[in-house]
Amino acid sequence: MTPGPTDEAPSRVRDGPRPRPPAAPPGRVDTPVRGFERRLEDVTSAIQEFAALRFEARALIGPDGDIVDAVAAGVNFLGEELEASFSEIERRVADRTAELAIATRELGRRALHDELTGLPNRALFWEHLSHRLELADRRQTGFAVLFLDVDDFKVVNDTLGHAAGDQLLVDVASRLRAALRAGDTAARVGGDEFVVLLDDVATKEAALVVAERLSEALRAPYEIGTDRRIATASIGVAVGPDGLGTADAVVAAADTAMYDAKRRGGGRCVLYSEDLHGRGSRPPGEPLD
Repeated sequence: MTPGPTDEAPSRVRDGPRPRPPAAPPGRVDTPVRGFERRLEDVTSAIQEFAALRFEARALIGPDGDIVDAVAAGVNFLGEELEASFSEIERRVADRTAELAIATRELGRRALHDELTGLPNRALFWEHLSHRLELADRRQTGFAVLFLDVDDFKVVNDTLGHAAGDQLLVDVASRLRAALRAGDTAARVGGDEFVVLLDDVATKEAALVVAERLSEALRAPYEIGTDRRIATASIGVAVGPDGLGTADAVVAAADTAMYDAKRRGGGRCVLYSEDLHGRGSRPPGEPLD
């Protein structure tokens, strides 16, 4: 139908752009978005604390139970697992460290002690004697070294066996320990050879008295299995420093005197004398038993 002159023409107004909601003022963030960011920052902070081995940290879990809360719960569980694992690792490391410390001490002890008797060995005795020599000028009294050799030890080994011989050496060491004063040192330096450092002796005669006392202690009967034996020792005594400036020289002097005691029949103590024994040690190749 053709519109008449009195009819109104249809509106030709075009659709314009739809109005936008008013923009938030600068510096302002919608509250839900800001809260989401803060919760993510809290979770990230908890992860960083765990990485720094601070396991007491926990991510905050809200009441909404949304994806962020699920992540926070997972992070907290991971922290608890890490803490438990780290505590177990720390415990194992502490246990292993303690075991290594014990093993190190034991290796040190074995390096400086005789395995059979538990007495100091040659290295430790020489260290003690060298230290005593360094103190010689500052001490009012002297010191003495006794060199002991068990008489007829080979007979015990040959007739009763090596186990019996070992038991005899252990018993000799035990008697030496019991008879010595605090500060004195006994050591095993060979098969049936022992040395003793008397740290403080006033005179040569006093050192000889201690040697005689040790000789008597060693002379008491020994119970070796079902056998009862009396063992004696030949003992050489050297008093220092008395011109003996090194540990080797002092021990060599005592060894020379011990050889003299052995040559006289054993079971006796001989005091070293440079006039009598010279400055050499036992003649090379000479047997003791």
